[in-house]
Amino acid sequence: MALAFGFSRSRLLNRRISHPADPVLRLWLAFSSTSASPSASEPSSAATGGRAATIREGRAEILADDSNSVFYNKAQVNNRDISIAVLRSFILRRHEEHAIRLRKGGPKDAALSEQAKAPKVLEALAASGLRAIRYALEVEGIGDVIAIDNNEVAIEACKKNIHLNSSLESSKVVPHLGDARVYMLTHPKEFDVVDLDPYGSPASFLDSAVQCVADGGILMCSATDMAVLAGGNAEVCFSKYGSYPLRGKYCHEMALRILLACIESHAVRHKRYIVPIISVHMDFYIRVFVRIFTLSPVLLSFPDTLFP
Repeated sequence: MALAFGFSRSRLLNRRISHPADPVLRLWLAFSSTSASPSASEPSSAATGGRAATIREGRAEILADDSNSVFYNKAQVNNRDISIAVLRSFILRRHEEHAIRLRKGGPKDAALSEQAKAPKVLEALAASGLRAIRYALEVEGIGDVIAIDNNEVAIEACKKNIHLNSSLESSKVVPHLGDARVYMLTHPKEFDVVDLDPYGSPASFLDSAVQCVADGGILMCSATDMAVLAGGNAEVCFSKYGSYPLRGKYCHEMALRILLACIESHAVRHKRYIVPIISVHMDFYIRVFVRIFTLSPVLLSFPDTLFP
């Protein structure tokens, strides 16, 4: 299943579908149910002088103050909504794949037993932990959610927000202080889902991210440096993504293709490849969802078959 969506704020403007409708309908229903959840609310007016207020988004609540010392981006609500919808669809797809492999009656290898487990999620740039908490609360069947940040203030805020959402589901979120790149490099093929949503370019995280995703897992990646990707500065784009952009009406689609090509180039270096699931341009950023697999020894023996 490969989709390309164009969003403007919360409205679906353009959809190109080239595959059967059933998985598309499942994803759309998942997104609709996510969007129906309570939207982000403004902090209470009682929050003055830096005192904590409560912000509600979906089923999660977080503490926020007037200084926004731990960054909360209200404009990314749709980003988090569609990520939850994709995660729900991904888990359903994993169950289907597991059932198919069981019906085939093949040997019960390690990959099959891993597929039966609840998917383990890594949020590489956690900040307040809102995204990780929403995943734990709103995605049924999800496993542990590791929330990493290299800012001590952010990790403390994440712990407070987990406590605020005191429930069995929110306890799945495990905050961790450290460098996301180092953590991903030291945990190869350990996570079924890796979420990258940096402020700016994700280029510095991609090489470690493609190594961290388990076989058949999904990498969710955002890029907000649209001026670079859309042709505003071709030299910077080449230094970060290895591609020269052109300015034109198609600049947003080109930005998606540049990001996908960059992820693919990192994956191939480690004998892996990607399968794009959804590519989205929304407001001021792009976001792609790709599954990552390891190349089989047969394909590696005949490299000319990789790029027909």
